[in-house]
Amino acid sequence: MFNGFPFGGGQFHSAGGHGGHGGGRAAKREVDNVKFYEMLSIERTATEVEIKKAYRKAAMTHHPDKGGDPEKFKEISKAYEVLSDKEKRALYDEGGEEALQDGGSGGGAGGMDIFDLFGGAFGGGGRRGPRKGEDVVFPLKVTLDDLYNGTSKKLRLTKNILCKDCKGKGGKGEVTCKDCKGQGIKLVIRQLGPGMIQQMQAQCSACKGTGSQIAEKDKCKSCHGEKTVKEKKTLEVFVSKGMKNGEKITFSGEADEAPDTIPGDVIVVLQQQEHPYFRREGMNLFYKKTITLLEALTSFSFNITHLDGRSLLVKSEEGSVVKPGDFKCIKNEGFPTKGNAFNKGNLYVEFDVTFPAKGELTAEHKKALGLVLPAAPASVADVPMNGDVEEVELHSVDMDAERRKFQEQAREAASHARHHGGEDEDDDDDRRHGPGCRAQ
Repeated sequence: MFNGFPFGGGQFHSAGGHGGHGGGRAAKREVDNVKFYEMLSIERTATEVEIKKAYRKAAMTHHPDKGGDPEKFKEISKAYEVLSDKEKRALYDEGGEEALQDGGSGGGAGGMDIFDLFGGAFGGGGRRGPRKGEDVVFPLKVTLDDLYNGTSKKLRLTKNILCKDCKGKGGKGEVTCKDCKGQGIKLVIRQLGPGMIQQMQAQCSACKGTGSQIAEKDKCKSCHGEKTVKEKKTLEVFVSKGMKNGEKITFSGEADEAPDTIPGDVIVVLQQQEHPYFRREGMNLFYKKTITLLEALTSFSFNITHLDGRSLLVKSEEGSVVKPGDFKCIKNEGFPTKGNAFNKGNLYVEFDVTFPAKGELTAEHKKALGLVLPAAPASVADVPMNGDVEEVELHSVDMDAERRKFQEQAREAASHARHHGGEDEDDDDDRRHGPGCRAQ
């Protein structure tokens, strides 16, 4: 049977002790204690193996998924639930169903036990032991510096814990919920059409899925019958060097507690915030640096403040020329490997070159540059001016805006083609002049 069932062996021994076998036979009142045996078509002396075999056979016949009667299936499931339990069977043999109700049973696992027998043959798989509660996921924002250097952060949360005053029982005098017969769930059957039904499980609204109820006067004063109370807790999250965006840190069993339930986990998911200067790709770091045209042609030096606070002095190679979009590599200054902080990737510097603005270069500047820079190709003055040459002008443009204009024109052309069936003027001429006109 399921854990968390609201009755135990002690209660049954106590009930049997008060009634006694002899006491039951001495009673004048007649009780029906053969109905469950007849439902399974077995003798009252049937063994556990015979009871299980009979139930299996009856369940295969009457299960709703097999086209059986749902009510009949519930009845034989209840019969099996009682007769397969030694304590309940003794109560039933002594006083029938009425004795079960007095003993705190009133029905048990119902149609759920079939999943244990058939290993989930009907799409289920009965619960064995306490179920695990739901996990709780927390996003934690971290910087690139945190992931590079490692850090610890405190996470404050409020969770449910079992009430210490009532030890998670909610009070005293707990009785089985009559609506769900202690299951915490109800089997809901819907008629979809002729010969077609749908079977679903839903949480019992009367007991909120606990399978039991407590009278108002008997409820625990601390938790008011809820069995749990709120508690604030602080978790310390250790972020190791080299961890990455989206990585998870799990705190086992730190989620909400509930009776007969294994607490779920608290899962912290790292969310890296964008860095103003560095970009990470795996174990490598990228840094973008803008230099002037003079620095690109001659030499440069600058400092990079690394993620751990160190200052890196970067100098150009002797006689090198840097072009826009060039990359330079600084080895072993990238991201550390998780678990081995001494194993690092590379740091790549991407260069952008700024050119002089309009009017910054005077005629004297240009003349001086002409003396030191490689000679320019033939100018317009060297090209003979005749009828085959036209002088044109250059205009400054925003290329992103130009591309958007091209895309809009392409969309308009496609729309025009769709509305006119993709036909051009030659096709119109062919229809006007008749077949074979183009060949003529």
